Amino acid sequence: MNHPSKKFVTIDPPFTFKNGDIFDDPITIAYETSGVLNEKKDNAILVATGLSPSAHICSSLDDPSDGWWEEIVGEGKYIDTQKYFVICINSLGSCYGSSGPASHKPDTEERYGLSFPEVTIEDIALSMKPVIDELGIKTLYSIIGPSMGGMTALSLVKQFPSITKNLVLISTAAACRPFSIAVRSLQRKLITSDQNWNEGKYRDEDLPLNGMKQARYLGMVTYRSPTEWNNRFGRKKSESTPRPEDFSSNRFEIQDYLKSRSDDFVTDFDPNSYLYLSRCIDMFDLLEENQSIEEAVQNFNVDHVLIIGVDEDYLFPFDCHEELFNGFKSASKDASLKKLPSLHGHDSFLVDHDNFGSSIKEFLDSGGENKAQY
Repeated sequence: MNHPSKKFVTIDPPFTFKNGDIFDDPITIAYETSGVLNEKKDNAILVATGLSPSAHICSSLDDPSDGWWEEIVGEGKYIDTQKYFVICINSLGSCYGSSGPASHKPDTEERYGLSFPEVTIEDIALSMKPVIDELGIKTLYSIIGPSMGGMTALSLVKQFPSITKNLVLISTAAACRPFSIAVRSLQRKLITSDQNWNEGKYRDEDLPLNGMKQARYLGMVTYRSPTEWNNRFGRKKSESTPRPEDFSSNRFEIQDYLKSRSDDFVTDFDPNSYLYLSRCIDMFDLLEENQSIEEAVQNFNVDHVLIIGVDEDYLFPFDCHEELFNGFKSASKDASLKKLPSLHGHDSFLVDHDNFGSSIKEFLDSGGENKAQY
């Protein structure tokens, strides 16, 4: 459903993807804004999303439903839309209004499916620039990128070195580690092994729901931390009492929770879009054309950088953040590093609002001159 809050930019063809594919159809990029762009157009903050969120970052008069970062962004909140003009863009390849495998081909009811070109983080970043141009913004006040969005932010500044004054990288990395690649590859395998996937040619009424549920179930296990699971669920038993020969039913509360979360997700997200964006996270490597992070960020014309991570993030361990910090410092960039205490693992930025919100607010409101280091 498209709310009035959702806006669109059309990128005229041809669009050349990183892999060399030339796309001859128009590309649509969906985005939402909150707040007012001032006369100087120097108060704009771009938030690049993780894999699954839409552009609906916070509630508005046009769309009063809660956004995916509702507790962080809005009037009087940590990213105060009375002060800042916040832009959130749905990633190329996603299924919430931007072009991707779930989109219909022009003048038809046929979806692109796997005929849509391979999407990379670099392509996502490149497709965001026309939105910024459409809004008449030459330089953003800040880009904020959590998770996959941090990779997008890095790529956007690498391609357009003067696009932002400040940069906030949250729970992300210059490149994924083998563990997270292994997890996502198994998630993709679970989806493509579902017989309803049908080589990506599934019907709307016959989706590969079982594969998506299993993939999300596995994802939820890794998005949080063992410490949180222990504290939250322990060994509490499920209310159900399955028969001894029933190995598929839930026996513990944590199973009930994971099943509920995976069931909710699969009705909202397109399976092929999940495959595309999951793979592009694995494939991103800031060092692809460079020997070091220092060399890769040397041309970044940013005033200040804030990097935030947590201890128990198994997808993007804290040493990923240390590597980014050391790279920026070696390139003589003004960088700060924060290790936040949180038990919520990779999802901490979506759950631990006070910790993350206050750190982001302090950085933004001080002009990026937060010198914090863990």
